[in-house]
Amino acid sequence: MEDTNSISNEEVGPVPPPPCLSKAELPWMRTMGKENLSSEECVLRKVRGVLNKLTVEKYKLLRSQLIHSGITTPYLLRQVASLIFNRAVMEPTLCPLYAFLCFELCQYLPSFPPDEPGGKEVRFMRILMKYCQEAFEGENMMAAEIKQQILTGASNQDLECRYKERRRNLGNIQFICELSKQKRVFLRIVHFMLKHLVEQNDGAVNVEAVCLLLNTVGKQLDEFSNESRFVNDTYFVRLEEMLNTHTLLETRLKYVIRDVLDLRSNNWVHPRHKVKDKTISELIRCSAAEVLARLRLAGSTTTSTRILVQDESAP
Repeated sequence: MEDTNSISNEEVGPVPPPPCLSKAELPWMRTMGKENLSSEECVLRKVRGVLNKLTVEKYKLLRSQLIHSGITTPYLLRQVASLIFNRAVMEPTLCPLYAFLCFELCQYLPSFPPDEPGGKEVRFMRILMKYCQEAFEGENMMAAEIKQQILTGASNQDLECRYKERRRNLGNIQFICELSKQKRVFLRIVHFMLKHLVEQNDGAVNVEAVCLLLNTVGKQLDEFSNESRFVNDTYFVRLEEMLNTHTLLETRLKYVIRDVLDLRSNNWVHPRHKVKDKTISELIRCSAAEVLARLRLAGSTTTSTRILVQDESAP
């Protein structure tokens, strides 16, 4: 029997060459380049690039790039504040780093005259706190709505959207707490948030947000004054009541409450942490020193080295 796989090239015929790729008159990368962008868009692109690479190890170098990115108008200042705010609430694990960045940007970014006569000066932190306030006021009721939708049998898609908004609200709360650690937010604002969350008709729906607040700034509230510590006691009494009275509380939330109660009873030192946690400024200082040592060991005299040396000598 003739093997069908052994067919000569004469029977098949010549193989046509592959089709050639047509070259565009204007390359795609050029269409996406800076030629078609305004000066403000170029600045915002540079800021996005800095935020994409922001880490503790690269903090000082990237901070310098952000400060000198060309933020020269109120529009750019608002857009930069919006970018940092959105990154912080969507990346809660990096909230301490973003809060420390905001603390330092307040010292370097320019302020602008008010937009309207008799208005307030346009400042970076004022814009940022406005975003935080609007997010808290607009989203702190989401937990009650989620509970009501569960009882009425809402669709899974609606519940998923609500939970995403709820997680964003928790990120906003943590960001506000981290700003308070950097002395950018008054503790009375944190007390107001706690009182608002605890004194709702059904405080159990906000138990995760309350525990997050106390876990982040509970120590500061205890040490601020005797009056602040007394008010803080009422929050912890309310949490203990929730454990005893809300029998249908989720197991996960029960563990969250017990973790906060144990943390305070242990003088705000986590029982599982044998070594005291470093602050974000200490981590940045150690990382910058390590990077600088590696650069000096390699004998590098690049711009990065000069920037790190200047940052190390700065107060």
